[in-house]
Amino acid sequence: MNFENEPQPHAPKRRDISLFESIRTFAASVGTAALLMLSVCGLIGLPLPENAAAHAVSASHITAKTETVRTVQLGGDVFGIKLFSDGVIVAALSEIYADGGLKCPAREAGIQPGDYILSVNGNNVETNAALSAVLSENETNTLTLRRGTETFTAQVTSVLCEGSYKAGMWVRDSAAGIGTVTFYTEDGKAFGALGHGICDADTRNVLEIRSGEPAVVSVCGIERGSSGRPGRLRGYFTGGKSLGTLTQNTELGLYGKLSEPHEGETVEVLPRGNVHTGAVQIAATIDDEGMRLFDAELERVSTDGKQETRTLVLHVTDPELLARTGGIVQGMSGCPILQDGKLVGAVTHVFVDDATRGYGIFAETMLENLNEN
Repeated sequence: MNFENEPQPHAPKRRDISLFESIRTFAASVGTAALLMLSVCGLIGLPLPENAAAHAVSASHITAKTETVRTVQLGGDVFGIKLFSDGVIVAALSEIYADGGLKCPAREAGIQPGDYILSVNGNNVETNAALSAVLSENETNTLTLRRGTETFTAQVTSVLCEGSYKAGMWVRDSAAGIGTVTFYTEDGKAFGALGHGICDADTRNVLEIRSGEPAVVSVCGIERGSSGRPGRLRGYFTGGKSLGTLTQNTELGLYGKLSEPHEGETVEVLPRGNVHTGAVQIAATIDDEGMRLFDAELERVSTDGKQETRTLVLHVTDPELLARTGGIVQGMSGCPILQDGKLVGAVTHVFVDDATRGYGIFAETMLENLNEN
């Protein structure tokens, strides 16, 4: 089904962005350090690709399951995210001026943006610094890379430029930011968050992670959203110990395990088939007072399975939340949505042209995607 407010033929396309706080990733042109910005699927300020965040599945996948009552602990807590990629990501290729002309050794070797560099000359590399150190010293190197499920090798003959060898690649190895926990498992040992995946800003592919950590953050301010300019929660890492490990970065959410079990309010998960339009509440943390409930209206519920991270259309009506944030802001990815006291879903995206409205995902979908092993 089509959502109300979705673009009709020949109408301007609505822009929306995922709500994970703008993520910083560390990138380096081989031989030169730089800082780039990485966002989750739906890069801020850019229209989503036609299939971004859709990740279609068969309709049978979302058939209502009412035979089992599932319970979880309610989320709504803001947390810090530190991710390390499974290999060094080739973010972009660039040409280098050498020997009177422009060359890109990496492109000539068959390397593409989105490839993951696993090793150089038989030695594993996990960081930008380690990769740069090897490539800058040797003219010719053999790289082992992964592209999708395929692993292959490429021989790169770099060019000498400004005293070191360069391959013409921009790379990155990590990401950090803040988001919101949707739920904790009933035993408090694992959690699900965001309601969408963290994607590479250049390739728009879900980031393949080697490891990651949830961390304690403090919310220190709010940038209000407005039409055409989504707002965001401002926060910082407190420097405390890691809360556990991040185990899954998927199209349907970010998941992890906790070092110490969480203890909180237990709520029932409402099956998809029982979710209906009408009054709901959003559980969100927007300051240092902790999680609170804010009023909203569920305007659309879709069970066609075509866009799992956008099966709900949400309208914020709470006067306080509207006054303080303008509606839905970055950093609220994962905020639980409650209906009749039961968990129905999580906030995932905000409409760029209307910060009071956004998309959500079914909580049941996120739970089914959790691997507790």
